[in-house]
Amino acid sequence: MGRALDAYRQYRMIADRGELDRLSEVIDEDFVENCIGLTGWTVGLDVALANLRAGVGQAFSDRHTEELEVVDGGDAVVIRGEITAVHTGPLLGIPATKRQARWEFLDMYRVGPDGRLNWHFLVTDWNLVRLQLLDEAPDLPTTPTRRAVQVEQQQHPH
Repeated sequence: MGRALDAYRQYRMIADRGELDRLSEVIDEDFVENCIGLTGWTVGLDVALANLRAGVGQAFSDRHTEELEVVDGGDAVVIRGEITAVHTGPLLGIPATKRQARWEFLDMYRVGPDGRLNWHFLVTDWNLVRLQLLDEAPDLPTTPTRRAVQVEQQQHPH
């Protein structure tokens, strides 16, 4: 297992437990990240932590993360995963609904010389998360299928 994957798994364990004050154990102070659709590019663990606490960190509880695919490059790692959580705080202008939401993500991380994460790029379909919270999410396949979803949606609009 590469250094980035090891650091990522430690980060995920800490974050999923809600122990955000421990993140400096695995994230560098000069951490650079971009959470597409939520933060844009930011610099600093303090800024990343503030964004996390004000966003997904306070919006969801009972978080469970599953790694679906991992590309381990030693000092860099790419993870396609899925998070399941309960919506217990405001997110994207939507007050807590107590609904369970599930979303896939694509995470890219790099580690520095000290083995802590120092760079992060996250892609998630935040609109699909929003639609789940509003109970308006389309019925999309969760595994590869030969289903023409767009054709179905045109034939049976909501």
